[in-house]
Amino acid sequence: MSLSKAVWKLRDITRQIWTRVALYSLLALVSAGIAPVLSPFLPDGLKNLMGEEPTLQLLSILTNSMLVVATFSLSVMVAAHQFAASQATPRSHRLLREDGRTQSVLATFIGAFVFGLTSRIVINAGLYGDLDFPVIYFVTIVVTLTVILALIRWVQQLAALGSIEKTTGRVEATTRDALMAMAKAPYLGCTPLPIDEAARGRELQGSAFGYVRYIDVNGLSDCAGKDGQIDVLVVPGDWVGPGDPVLCVAKAEADDDDLLDNIVIGELRSFDQDPVFGLQVMSEIGQRALSPGLNDPQTAVDVINRQSRLLDLWSSKPVDDPLPGLRVRQASGSEAMHVAFDTIARDGSALLEVQLTLQKALARLESHQDPEIRLAAREVSRRALERSDAALELSEDRDAVRAAAP
Repeated sequence: MSLSKAVWKLRDITRQIWTRVALYSLLALVSAGIAPVLSPFLPDGLKNLMGEEPTLQLLSILTNSMLVVATFSLSVMVAAHQFAASQATPRSHRLLREDGRTQSVLATFIGAFVFGLTSRIVINAGLYGDLDFPVIYFVTIVVTLTVILALIRWVQQLAALGSIEKTTGRVEATTRDALMAMAKAPYLGCTPLPIDEAARGRELQGSAFGYVRYIDVNGLSDCAGKDGQIDVLVVPGDWVGPGDPVLCVAKAEADDDDLLDNIVIGELRSFDQDPVFGLQVMSEIGQRALSPGLNDPQTAVDVINRQSRLLDLWSSKPVDDPLPGLRVRQASGSEAMHVAFDTIARDGSALLEVQLTLQKALARLESHQDPEIRLAAREVSRRALERSDAALELSEDRDAVRAAAP
């Protein structure tokens, strides 16, 4: 089931690092203020166990170390992401920033610093009583253990942070999620709008330049009502501008602004409903690997294999129980095939290992269940063969590539 626009925007916000840092910092503030609440419930034997001096010493160690660790970790993260953007593709940087493990580790460091700093401020202000210090001391130990676990995870994370394998795997996983969502609900769970069929009703036009980032089909279906009919003329990833047709409305129970509000347009493409964008980013990694500066054909070979694995998930079979009142187009399977392979075939036309892997992948996709994918596989293969025939010097290499072709 497609998410509503509000839920999608909330999820988009929670993927940003500042959200998790703010949440951990808020938890740290709550932890610092919990001592007066818990101290009356301490057993008598623990009430005088720790005083102000040892508590301040432990908090001082935690605060000073966390400031250094957090600053160092942020600089390492920025450097690793810049390296990934330069070696893979700038589009991968956005996905790496959304990595939950990295965000949790950094948020733990900053949250521990906030806890330690807040606790010291409260102690110096004289707001803690003698019975509160054992609670603060115990909470500080718990925070320290949490930091140690975060450091262990961070060391493991640093081993692969920003590497080509890590970046490519992250892009593949995100694209796979989008393709699996599309396979469960092609046409966003609505009735297909055939490409060769004209839309019905009056057109509603966009009012700003940008990419279609998300379509709230549930909201549009509600706007259509019982007897309404809305045709969605764009798909996620389309670039639209003022005056471009976005919707075609035959009848609806909502006004035009409410209808258009269900189409989210922004400056950057989103991976959620746009698997072609993920395939494009994967292709860019392969193109960068084939550039003279990197000269890494095996990464291009790896990208081709990943692309074929992803495109095997492509589906255009409509759902049995579509949302009422909506007809939606889907991204073209032919476009997805060309985006995934054409540029790599062009840039690696003179490399035997790249062309062999490409033709073997296309031969597998030539038996795909989707007829558009099958037809596109043969077309991409033909174009790649023309390029390789012109670029490969040895006739036996050309023959080997042609033998692998579908």
